[in-house]
Amino acid sequence: MVEGMKMPAVLDILSDNIIKYGNPLALKGPQVAAWAKGLDLPVKGDLLFYTGGEYQLLPFIDTLVKTITHIDTGSKAFSMMMGVRKVINKTGINAEKIYASVLAKDKDRYNSICFKAAKVLQGLGYEFCYSGNEELYSGALLYELGYMEDMKDYVQKVAGVIKESGAKTIVCLSPHAAEVFKFVYPKLVEGFDLEIRTFVELVWERRDKLAKSQTTGAVVIHDSCRLARELGIHQELRDILESVGVEVKEAPQNREWTSCCGGPIKMLFPELSHVIGSRRVDELKASGTDHILTSCPYCLSALEGGLAKNDPAIVEDLIELLYRGVKA
Repeated sequence: MVEGMKMPAVLDILSDNIIKYGNPLALKGPQVAAWAKGLDLPVKGDLLFYTGGEYQLLPFIDTLVKTITHIDTGSKAFSMMMGVRKVINKTGINAEKIYASVLAKDKDRYNSICFKAAKVLQGLGYEFCYSGNEELYSGALLYELGYMEDMKDYVQKVAGVIKESGAKTIVCLSPHAAEVFKFVYPKLVEGFDLEIRTFVELVWERRDKLAKSQTTGAVVIHDSCRLARELGIHQELRDILESVGVEVKEAPQNREWTSCCGGPIKMLFPELSHVIGSRRVDELKASGTDHILTSCPYCLSALEGGLAKNDPAIVEDLIELLYRGVKA
């Protein structure tokens, strides 16, 4: 960070919430873990199912970003909003959470993706535990946005929760969490030597057990930057889809050369993020299909945000497609 540089207010809000509450929007543990109700997952085991709250929180983050976007941060209205935030926080209630909870759309869908992922893995014979109400966000945003001093302290809390599970392997739904656990935590947490896997990898290893897909028509894959470039996972997606009988068409920019969805800059430059997302949607549709598939919560949200009004294109997560086979 440049000395003396002031970070945009929305980033300070998110970073403060991560440090204080364990996730970017200060949701309580039972709210983040609500997706697991009825699954009766153990809290200890060799394989830890990790959501980090990333799918669950995205609709709320999107609403917060839209709110900040339409308010002049130098205006009296913004000052009043931040002032109210500080007062309300003293009572233990987070103002952004209240506002976002009222206006956030698609929260049920995003929340259910975690449930669907768990059912897919169970259908493939995996047994895993889940930290439930104690699960904390990985802190990936702190790292990605340069809050390194905060990150050094925060990761110790997360590592403590993970240690309580007794897990030897973590399976991450988000490639952002997988990246930070695999490459950053070992440098900051003494003895953090767990095996880090992604949902895609576990499915790929048992893809021969997947049911044939109910999806008709071809799909085009949007490769997540984190998944394809940082973690080197891209062919696995194609192998999985081939195994369930889904035709894959390729965009001009794919695999390690994938184009950005616009998600990484959404909190800093929301309007530019939308432009980038729209362009990426056009690139993907140029493949000859309107069915776009990805495997990252932030990509999913950004690409959906890039759809023009009344665009018939479908944007969905690999988890959602595979779950339809489980239900069948």
